Amino acid sequence: MNPPKSKKDFFFGTSPDLPKIVEVNLSEIHPNPDQPRKTFDEEKLRELAHSIERQGLIQPITLKKRDASEGGYLLVAGERRFRAHQLLEKTTIPAIITQGNPDEISLIENIQREDLNPLEEAEALERMMARYHYTQEELGKVIGKAQNTVSETLQLNSLPLLIKEDYRTSDSRVVSKSALIELTRIKDADQQRIFWESMKRGQWTVRETRRAKTTANPSAPVQEKAVGSGRAFLRKIQRIEVIDDEHYQALVELSEALREHLSRLRPPEEHGAS
Repeated sequence: MNPPKSKKDFFFGTSPDLPKIVEVNLSEIHPNPDQPRKTFDEEKLRELAHSIERQGLIQPITLKKRDASEGGYLLVAGERRFRAHQLLEKTTIPAIITQGNPDEISLIENIQREDLNPLEEAEALERMMARYHYTQEELGKVIGKAQNTVSETLQLNSLPLLIKEDYRTSDSRVVSKSALIELTRIKDADQQRIFWESMKRGQWTVRETRRAKTTANPSAPVQEKAVGSGRAFLRKIQRIEVIDDEHYQALVELSEALREHLSRLRPPEEHGAS
């Protein structure tokens, strides 16, 4: 016996099982308090609003019905689009109603769209593990990532609070996720902070950080630390294209003092050479 044929949409020939797009009042929509993304660029929101005003909304937001006692809808995915509609003072927005896990859907969408910064992603993964008791392997399957990728991302939660706040509030997006992961592997807090200050200015690559970690250990020879600092200082100087007289003279005096000190550090046999 052949299975019954599913009915098709009269106009579009689509299956009735596909999610339908509906217009929902903005006033009925409640943002998800567990939204993985914590920061929203106001300028980019205005740009998105301008685009929507000119071209309309291309991708509907995703909602889930709340309990009857609460009413309305929980915003699962598309908070930037929702906020842009608020900026435009619109009353409704196209939406798809889902029955899926809102936390999983929101996290997966943000990861796929690369909307989360590394710290937001790490915090979201940690929340999901705590809430749903996932192992790292199980969580990796949910979001389509390898277990070792999940493990490395979770390590970002171990970064000091000062570095996390600095990352969020400064123009430090030049620091890649892989560089932040390398930073977690530096165990000395003082050295970690020094590396962070250099990394956010673009002065350390991932490769340089890996190589320099041997000198970040407090037990490493002082000479190696001095040479590493000297090289970092030289790179900064080489980036200078224009300099005023005061700073030029200060660098000359520093160079002379360094040369004088180095002359006292030469091996004994070289002092007797003529």
